[in-house]
Amino acid sequence: MSILLADDDAQLATFLSKSLESEGYSVHTALDEGTVLSELQRQSYKLIILDLNFGQTDGLKLLQRLRSSGLETPIIVLSARNRITDRIESLNLGADDYVTKPFSFQELAARTSAILRRKTDPGLNVLRVADLELDPLTRKAHRGSREIKLSPKEFDLLQLLMRHAGETIGRNDMLHECWGHEAETDSNLVDVYVNYLRKKIDGPDEAKLIFTVRGSGYRLGPPAPELPQEARNGLSESARDRQDSISGDVGVTSFEDSASRSLVHSLAHDLAQPLTLVRCFLEALSMKNRTAPQQSTDVRSVEQQADRAIALTKGISALTRNVPQPEIAAIRLDRLLNEIFSDFIVLVQSGFVTVERRWNNTISVTSNPALRQVIVLLMAKVIGRNPTPLVLTVSARQNEEDCELVFNWRAMDNGASSIQSAGNVFGKDAALFQEMLQAAHGEFEIDENSSEVTLRIRALTAPEKDLVH
Repeated sequence: MSILLADDDAQLATFLSKSLESEGYSVHTALDEGTVLSELQRQSYKLIILDLNFGQTDGLKLLQRLRSSGLETPIIVLSARNRITDRIESLNLGADDYVTKPFSFQELAARTSAILRRKTDPGLNVLRVADLELDPLTRKAHRGSREIKLSPKEFDLLQLLMRHAGETIGRNDMLHECWGHEAETDSNLVDVYVNYLRKKIDGPDEAKLIFTVRGSGYRLGPPAPELPQEARNGLSESARDRQDSISGDVGVTSFEDSASRSLVHSLAHDLAQPLTLVRCFLEALSMKNRTAPQQSTDVRSVEQQADRAIALTKGISALTRNVPQPEIAAIRLDRLLNEIFSDFIVLVQSGFVTVERRWNNTISVTSNPALRQVIVLLMAKVIGRNPTPLVLTVSARQNEEDCELVFNWRAMDNGASSIQSAGNVFGKDAALFQEMLQAAHGEFEIDENSSEVTLRIRALTAPEKDLVH
């Protein structure tokens, strides 16, 4: 059984590959979209495991592209996005399953096995609701031992209802899905065919399965359990509270709330990567009944990934922290950066990040909280997208009224292949960083092909008494 694993986090991809191979699968990893497409041309795979946050590639667009090209290979989506709408969108675009990070490796292995069994055993594709069965391959339907003869349109309509058992399907949706028609307010075509189905499915001595939902449409089977309000909204109450704290009058509200929400989702994905690796690694150890890892490098790797996860929480908290606008307009750049680095001290102490300081401690910049948040988020993104120990060089140059604050990162072991470029680290989030930095009258610049980011901000000159030292 050959599997194509598409994930741009090389360390997580390597671990999952080895773990799946221990289960008897043949796994090939693809770290970018080009490799995915070339691999699919090179050979046929039984399953694709696709991470939605895939470098500069939008995983959903890649999923849609693969399905539009006629690819029928089953696809399991991995994602840190846990909203109901994200799951629905992925499944509607052609995903066969959706696994939320951080996940258990045993869960992923079980879902992989289930998907592959379903493809090799046609009986597992049969739709069942109560004692009603429908086989899409043979196009046959039974209720109990009774076979139900259906016309092609009756079959299509019943299949739609069974695939959404427990859900209310609107008349216009039925009309569009089964007949390809747009909404026609005066059409009773759906009502006529539902009536045909009722006569064939709901016998006089059988429990009723097709229900009319007045003013909405039709439903097959009992209603699905009602989702909690937070799930229906796609946002938990605590998350809404955090957003409210961001949107309050805190001196950083000049950027749109949509930008902060998008960055929260992006950082949440980055946080899920090391947590998933740690969870799967420890799980694999327990599955092998080891009392301790046999290689000290394994322990070191787990510790560093845990530190990486802790550091990413700093980035998330930076978006939710209620920071008032300071009364003093300027702050020493040296103090600002040292305060920020203290948030990441756990990574410095563990050796995951080494900071090279190259700035003049006499430079002063705006004390606007937006600048502080952007720098914390920038560091969190760089750490989150690079799973290997880093050397982070921070330099500052003052040119007349402007200060160029440059962040450059490289692998501690000088392995360039393990370092993510600025384009891969920030991708579409670069525009959101620019939007945030505008609140501090600054500019956010990246060279997509290098590992460097520049913040162009205003250098301030102020009397000594008006400076935060």
